[in-house]
Amino acid sequence: MNHIISNVKEGLSKAGNAVKGGLSRIKGSLSQTVAGPAAGRSGRKTRITMQHPVRRQTRRYAARKVNQKRFTVVVAVAVVAVMVPVMVMAANGDTAQTVAPEAAPEAVQVADYTVEEPETQAVTASAPELTETTESASALEESTVAEDKETETDVVEAKTAPEPEPTPEPTPQYINLTEGVTDDSVAALQQRLMELHYMSEDQPTNYFGPATLRAVQAFQRKNGLTVDGAAGPETQALIFSDSAKEYSAAFGAEGDDVWEIQERLQELGYDVSPTGYFGEDTEKAVKYFQRMNGLDDDGSVGNMTKEVLFSDNAEPSEEFTQEEEEEEESSSGSSGSSSSGGSSSSGSGSSSGGSSSSGGGSSSGGSAPSANPGDVEAFIDAALAQVGKPYVLGGKGPDVFDCSGFVYYALKQSGNGIGYMTSGGWANSGYTSVSWDNLQRGDIVCVTGHVGIYLGGGQIVDASSSSGQIVVRNMGSWFQSRFICGKRVL
Repeated sequence: MNHIISNVKEGLSKAGNAVKGGLSRIKGSLSQTVAGPAAGRSGRKTRITMQHPVRRQTRRYAARKVNQKRFTVVVAVAVVAVMVPVMVMAANGDTAQTVAPEAAPEAVQVADYTVEEPETQAVTASAPELTETTESASALEESTVAEDKETETDVVEAKTAPEPEPTPEPTPQYINLTEGVTDDSVAALQQRLMELHYMSEDQPTNYFGPATLRAVQAFQRKNGLTVDGAAGPETQALIFSDSAKEYSAAFGAEGDDVWEIQERLQELGYDVSPTGYFGEDTEKAVKYFQRMNGLDDDGSVGNMTKEVLFSDNAEPSEEFTQEEEEEEESSSGSSGSSSSGGSSSSGSGSSSGGSSSSGGGSSSGGSAPSANPGDVEAFIDAALAQVGKPYVLGGKGPDVFDCSGFVYYALKQSGNGIGYMTSGGWANSGYTSVSWDNLQRGDIVCVTGHVGIYLGGGQIVDASSSSGQIVVRNMGSWFQSRFICGKRVL
């Protein structure tokens, strides 16, 4: 701003000096005009007669007035010429250019005489002419400045803005599953319960049966939930979480699984009565069993203890062993005739016909097929006669079964004295092994954690924990992916 004011003052000063110089030159010119002719005739006396002096003076006076007006106009034009560029530059913000008035007219005519005006040095100041090039450059500059400001704003906002929180995964929507329900979500529930060892390994189904009910109850008991057997949203959310606890039964537990543990312990000669409640007697019997089988005697039945307990390798109590030895000694003193029959039969087919006392058909509660040792069809008939009966862990018949107990019972009913074996025992037995493609009717199908009887045509009959009963079904991808081998016993 100070620079603008300085330029204005300098321009006004130059304009004033030019006016003063012009007036001085006009005055001098007039003086020379009047005195010149008289001075040129010196040396002789000359008498000059003035004609019409009043008229001449009047013309000179009028000419002087006209010249003054013209000069005033010139000064005004010069001032305007100085001020307009100054104001234009001030409006455009350009104070770097030097402002000067336009040059005054070169000559001013006074009356009949022409007075030459000296040239005045001036710097012509004019507003910059706007062309297409300058307009484009200006627009580009303004656009660049705007983009730079936007970039700076974005950078500042990026630095100050908090990092966005990750989108949480949607919460699964669980429906209430109860016994008797058929739904696609039941299969996932069963698969998870098998992974946590609350259910035996089996092909999951979409049916919520008794075995699933018992597994859910056991899970709820172990994980501190209300034991109602219903897999509601709260129960399912915990089942599918990482904090879900695996199966175990310990002091204070109560349920069908405890009953099954007590029955198996009693079967092995341990001093306990089936009540369904895990009390002091059960805990004492479990510790005794664990010591006899080389397990940690913590008194609780976890997955490892349960596997050994329900296997054919489970060691009975010492008292039970002694009783068996005494019975064997007393029986060895007799003639060993067929009067004792029964469980010691070798299953070699020594008894002809279907009268073998090992069959135990009268206790099955149903029409058992006639024993026919070594006959595949008799074995199949005995197995199919149990279809629909409930699945219960550790069950060996005649009314309830698990998978290995079912195979054992069907063999025994058909006159074959093959001892009880779990699914793992069958897979590791010395019977002839066959591949998936070479299975024949009557072969024992061994898969991971499960066993059944092959019927041919891709079908199997087995005790299904997921279905809760003895079923006939096709062997699909689940069986094939877990297939170990087939065993040919007949």
